[in-house]
Amino acid sequence: MHPQVRMDGPGACPICGMDLIKKTEDIKEPAAGNDSDMVNMVTLTGKKQVLANVSTVMVSREKLNREISVYSYLDFTEQSRKIISARFNGRIEKLYVNQTGQYVKIGQPLFEIYSPDLVQAQNDFLIALNGLQQIDNSSLVAAAKIKLELFGMTTSQIKQIEETRKIQNILTYYAPISGTVIEKKVQEGMYVNEGTSIFEIAELSTLWNISEINEKDLAFVKLGSTVKLSLKAYPQEEFTGKVTFIYPVVNSQTRTVKIRSEFANKGGKLKPQMYGETLFSSYAGEGLLIPAEAIIFSGKRTVVWVKASDGMFEGRDVKIGKKYGSKYQVLEGLEEDEEVAATGGFLIDSESQLKSGSQSGHQHGETKTPKKDAPASKPKDNSSGHNNH
Repeated sequence: MHPQVRMDGPGACPICGMDLIKKTEDIKEPAAGNDSDMVNMVTLTGKKQVLANVSTVMVSREKLNREISVYSYLDFTEQSRKIISARFNGRIEKLYVNQTGQYVKIGQPLFEIYSPDLVQAQNDFLIALNGLQQIDNSSLVAAAKIKLELFGMTTSQIKQIEETRKIQNILTYYAPISGTVIEKKVQEGMYVNEGTSIFEIAELSTLWNISEINEKDLAFVKLGSTVKLSLKAYPQEEFTGKVTFIYPVVNSQTRTVKIRSEFANKGGKLKPQMYGETLFSSYAGEGLLIPAEAIIFSGKRTVVWVKASDGMFEGRDVKIGKKYGSKYQVLEGLEEDEEVAATGGFLIDSESQLKSGSQSGHQHGETKTPKKDAPASKPKDNSSGHNNH
């Protein structure tokens, strides 16, 4: 039960009290010091390998593919959102778009508005035009025209005033972009002040996908790299996008970094605020890979047990790189086609420590040196050999 207990004669284990049994060697291990190459060697019989569940794998050169899967959500692209606000005080006379979610095209009429400010601006423009025939006041005409443009009048509307020399009491406002009405904030007959928000329109042909990855995985994400998106709404489909922005700040609480990618919204299937799962893939060439279970992290050392011959394993220090799935890249210490212990490495390492402890002469339960002037005890008969529990 306790192999570390060793005594020179029969007796009981000081730990559990069971009788000690005589140690027998299945295979004679090479004596320490006879060959310097055998110092890091551990010999295991076939029976011990089965009990320790030792299995081996070949060190192979593989593609260094890293995949990171994280949760994400869809959002509007900032540049595709536009707020339509009142450019002057007035009253909403008519709404051509009267419901949220309605799709509008650029140039489509949105609403009609009456404003004394707009009427005055048109009157100033006509006065400047009439005075143009008497004196050279082209600068006044240009200034009055710019004011009408700032009020939201189109080129065709201004040209109509110039040709008819008539004031339009009600202005029809046209959509500056195409998109979906996300929010409607007015009703017909409502008075609005300058700066009042009337509509919010968003173009949904492209959406942002926002995800967060651990800072230790940041090296695997590159601008322009391809990402895959899976959504619960469409379990049989996979959407493809590209990384467009890596946020410059790490979240101090979660130690994560936001990643923004863009997805084309073909068919309008993607909806803002949908939750999904984003898969980042990274390819870094080829390299030597071994299972993570084969590596023993022991303080400052990183050890792998390499199969030297039948029943013999050599402990070897290695330098490892990044982790790819369930495997680590080996940078130094191993060669391709070498065979390493994939499982049972910890038990081999324990056997190595017991062996080194035995060779150092420090054994649990060994006889203490008699005190000075004490009568020497009669030597025991060691014919039974070294006993081990």
